[in-house]
Amino acid sequence: MQLEFLAQDSRDCPLIQLYAFDHTAVLELNDLISALATGTSTQVSLHKQPWVEPVDGCKLELLLGERDVGISQTELLQFECTLSYDGWDNMVGLLEPFCESNRPDSYQWLNSRGKISLLISFGRTC
Repeated sequence: MQLEFLAQDSRDCPLIQLYAFDHTAVLELNDLISALATGTSTQVSLHKQPWVEPVDGCKLELLLGERDVGISQTELLQFECTLSYDGWDNMVGLLEPFCESNRPDSYQWLNSRGKISLLISFGRTC
């Protein structure tokens, strides 16, 4: 799974895009997000997962917070996505179609709170 920050490649930017993944990787992602939704985990370094390949050193921390903040940039190419239990649970539902099938022309906005959005797609869309 590629993890890439796109600052200005399309009108939807800035965004972080997850793409070029197989079924196993999306199931792993779903498990991590489910752990945040249930409180089993409170922080996940997505870029450190063995099935994630950060593009240009992009780093994304997933954090369980009291409210839905969305994605914020902490340093150059370093980001945090902070959501509540409900926010992470919503993302689990948004990932469900990707867990069930491989549709190469599919994409889904996983989060649009804040200035930087999070997109998952089978191919690079921008």
